[in-house]
Amino acid sequence: MEESPGKQEIKAYRLGESYAHLCDDGSVLPIAVGPEFWQSQIGALPPGRLISMFHSAQDWTVWEMHPQGDEWILQVSGSMTLILDMPGGETSVTLGQGEFTVVPKGIWHTADVIEPGEALFVTAGEGTSHRPRDRAR
Repeated sequence: MEESPGKQEIKAYRLGESYAHLCDDGSVLPIAVGPEFWQSQIGALPPGRLISMFHSAQDWTVWEMHPQGDEWILQVSGSMTLILDMPGGETSVTLGQGEFTVVPKGIWHTADVIEPGEALFVTAGEGTSHRPRDRAR
């Protein structure tokens, strides 16, 4: 995944097809992603934060949780309501275009789509867990 300094190819990447991994050492790694990314590739990345973007046209079918750090979410277009399983009970926050929120480290969350659109995520991705949305807590 890593390339030597000065040998990294300079090109354009499409966020969504690739992620950008902001490494703690200050470097940035473009990462090509596929459906197996969260199961097999995330653990091989050096410490840092992952930048990704997803298009949501329907309510999420899973809950997710990031044990290594907070997740920053910016709604780029459309709108969604994030549902967070906080220690005191579920809470929600609705994001419209240009609005962001922070999901605290270790908090399970999912989302309902109000208007289809894209959101940008900055995540400490190592150890990310998913569970079906219909699963009892």
